[in-house]
Parts: sequence; structure tokens; C-alpha cells
Amino acid sequence: MKILFYLHMHQPWRLARFRYLDLGSGRPYIDRERNLAIFRGIAERCYRPALDRLIEATSNFPDFRFSLSVTGTFVEQAEAAAPDVLDRLARLVKTGQVALVGETYYHSLAFLLPAPELAEEVDRHAAMLKERFGAEARVLRMTELAYSDDLARFAESRKYSAMLAEGWDGLLHGRSPNHVYCAASAPTVRLLLRNYPLSDDVGFRFSSREWPEYPLLSEKYVSWLGQSPGDVAGLFMDFETFGEHHKAETGILDFLAALPGAVDRDRRLSWGTVEDALALPPVAPLAAPVTMSWADANRDLGAWLGNDLQRSAFEAAKKLGTLVRTLGDPVLLEEWRRMLTSDHFYYMYVGGHGADLGVHQYFSSYGTPYDAYANYMNALTDLRQRTVSALGRRDPEKRSPPVASAPEQ
Repeated sequence: MKILFYLHMHQPWRLARFRYLDLGSGRPYIDRERNLAIFRGIAERCYRPALDRLIEATSNFPDFRFSLSVTGTFVEQAEAAAPDVLDRLARLVKTGQVALVGETYYHSLAFLLPAPELAEEVDRHAAMLKERFGAEARVLRMTELAYSDDLARFAESRKYSAMLAEGWDGLLHGRSPNHVYCAASAPTVRLLLRNYPLSDDVGFRFSSREWPEYPLLSEKYVSWLGQSPGDVAGLFMDFETFGEHHKAETGILDFLAALPGAVDRDRRLSWGTVEDALALPPVAPLAAPVTMSWADANRDLGAWLGNDLQRSAFEAAKKLGTLVRTLGDPVLLEEWRRMLTSDHFYYMYVGGHGADLGVHQYFSSYGTPYDAYANYMNALTDLRQRTVSALGRRDPEKRSPPVASAPEQ
């Protein structure tokens, strides 16, 4: 069995505190220094130590292979806050043992917007990978592994050979995630699926002392992999698993360092990138008429669009996009696209319980989801006013109806 170890690297540009009274003030929407300070902290705890262990593993184990995706907003912040992190990534890519995965530049919900936004974001991300790392991705993922029949057709239209998706029971209908499949809507597109029980054993349960399998050592984990039937095992998780979500004192970095050697000693297992898996024939087509994701227990879009706050904010951003595109101002277009980053809507999550609610609260720096909504809508309203004003200067006859701004909470 091939182990498809895939890690995702992303940091959003978090919004500054933007009050209703700040409309028209010219204040920036992004708190740049706060974002860079956060990035520096995570680089110290996670990115540097984890990347150093991966670099060492590629040197000590020539058969060790894995995959990475890196958002454009991550690269922007790394360039400003910790350029040595990008140097480490480039060093890994040069080994030939790492495959980079394509995605939206902004880790956005562009796949829910009218064309050509999704294509432009994916193409911009592809250009960044080429310029920064000299790499061309053959495999595509959407934000939080969003996947549907329509997205498979999109991937086919952009000449991608495969997509990543959650190995969810609602997609598989009793089949195993440990095989290569193809999209029913686009048979040339392979589907590489996340084995979520095995992935979550590391990503979520590793440091839980209440977990019956605690502590998880590399030998135990590899024995589970070896006993799992199939052709591939998709271990897909956030890069921040190693040192940030689970701190170094939990042993997570030692686990990462030991894993390549433990797999190397098990003759049932071998490493592969997501591109290596393309050599395997698909065992069956899979259909996904409704968009699914790897987020929350329901595996749908509810993490970002599950309540009225989120839907209201997204629809306002969607409508503003029409005006911004009409104007064609690259500065305002960039401001708007940063507003599409999925994290902003994630912070507005209301309801849920247990693990889902805890994860949302962990990532958000707002006191409540209502604070997140009000702050976002104030900033978005300001951006809309700037856009309408610029359109009016360009074409005095063009007018756009006013939109009510969210009151400060």
C-alpha cells in the first residue's frame, strides 16, 4: 500500500478591527503587523521545526515521498515574516520527493462565485507555484477539500489529472477510501481520497489523554496502516498539526520524525505523492451531485454558509464582486479577493456542539460570531462605498442602490 501523506499550509490575512465609525476613514482592512506577528510565532513553533524534520527525512530515506499545498496568502506572509520558511519549502521541492498541489490562491470560496473568479484564482496560484518553486501541479484541491461533480468538470477543463476529496461515507456508499477512483462527471479526473479515521488519529486525537489509544507512537500507527486493506491510504491534514495544533511537548514532532523510518521498516507499505498515485487505475467512478468538504461532522458547506450571518455576508461579498469587476481597479480587486478567504466566514459559525464548535472557537480570535460578522460587514461596506464612488467618478450616470451596513456589535 502507498501512503499518500499530504499536508496543507495556509494562513489567512485576518481583518483589522473595523468599526461602523471607521467607514470612510481610509483605515486598512488588514491588520498587517498582527498577522505577521502570528505568522512568526507559528513559524517558530511549527513551520521551522516540522520542515527541518521533513528535510532530514528526505535525506535519510530516499523512498520517503509526500505532498504539500501552499496558499498564496501563506506565501505572502512568509515572504514578509519568515522568508527562511520559503527557503525550506524550496529545498524540499528540489529533492524531487515532494509534489505540490494546486488550489485557489486565497483559500477562498471562489468555487461558489460566477466565472471567471475560480479559474483566475486557480491560475494565479499555478503561476505562483511556477515562479516561487519552479513546480507545476497536476492535482487540484479546493478549499477544505470541497468537491462536487461540477468541480471535477472544472478540474478537467483546467487540465488537472486528479482532485483531492474527503473519503466520506456519503460519497463512497460502503466502498473503501483506500483506492483510486475517478469522477463520474469527468472520467479523466482521478479522485484521491482522505482516509479520515487514520488522518484524524493524528490531526485531532494525537494529544488527547482521554483517547483510548493515547499515546500514539509511530510503530503503533504504522501497524494500523499495514493492517488497512487497499492500494493507497490518504493521510491528509493541516501542516499546523505538527507543533501548533499539537504542541511540541505532546511528542508530535518526534512522531513526525520517526514516521518515515517506521514505514520504511514495514514491507507492506511504501510512500507516494499524490502524483505517484495517478499511475494506479481507478477502481470505479464516484458521483457527488452536492458539494461536500472535509469540514465538520456533516461534511458539507455549513462551516462557512450554515447560518444567516454567514449567508448574508457571503451574498454581500458576491454582489460586491460584480461592482469590483465592472470597475476593474486592481487594488480594489485585491481587497475584495482577500475578503473571499474562507476563514472570515468560518469565524461566523453559530450553533453546533462538541468537536465542531470547539474547532471553530479555536481558530477564531473574535469574542463571538456576531463580532466577526459585524467587523466583516463594516469592512465590506467600506469597500463597497469606495467601489461605488470610483464607479461614479468614472461614469457619473452609473449608480448603484445603497446597502445597509452592519451595526457595530
